[in-house]
Amino acid sequence: CSSDLLQDWKMAENGTECQMSDLERKICEQIEYYFGDHNLPRDKFLNEQIKLDDGWVTLETMIKFNRLSRLSTDFGVIAGAVGKSKTGLLELNDDKTKVRRSPAKPLPELNEFKNSVKKRSVYIKGFPTDASLDEIKTWMDSKGHVENIHMRRTLERAFKGSIFAVFDTDEAAKKFLETPGQKYKDVDLLVLLKDDYFAKKMEERSQRRANAKSKSKQEKEETQKR
Repeated sequence: CSSDLLQDWKMAENGTECQMSDLERKICEQIEYYFGDHNLPRDKFLNEQIKLDDGWVTLETMIKFNRLSRLSTDFGVIAGAVGKSKTGLLELNDDKTKVRRSPAKPLPELNEFKNSVKKRSVYIKGFPTDASLDEIKTWMDSKGHVENIHMRRTLERAFKGSIFAVFDTDEAAKKFLETPGQKYKDVDLLVLLKDDYFAKKMEERSQRRANAKSKSKQEKEETQKR
């Protein structure tokens, strides 16, 4: 399923009143990612499913997603975990066989969503290329609440060693960006606001074009002198 891309992961803030276990927390985080603002708009398979039954998707269908099925295929365990979530994003039907995104929390408009994540999105470079999503997620857990992690990959699907991460608030992203000496396993990391990263890349491309143009002009002038 398209929403099962390894570079993506949703980390939802769940309550602890019901003594949620680590497994239950992971199950909630994964399902909330599937139905969340980052994944749902682009997930063709899940969008097809939610149109069939007023937004409801059977747990039998949900366990077709590999990351969820690796956590559990037990409907009772999955339903129990969703029932303990305090985010208000998910609903279970009466017989606990289906789940849906709460109608009280509709998806934001696309432009509104894009604007809302600008100051919360950061670029981080310096991870080993063999690092897994779970390893990076574990490291990010200590840095603040993160809604989404995108592992940047080559056309051959090899991890580049850099990610885009979206924090839950502007303040959390600002705190992370302003914390000096960020390291992953004793390796210094390059940390930038995502917009600043793209601005930097655009400036570098412009400089390369200018250098190439200057070099071409110089070679042409030298040729004419001969």
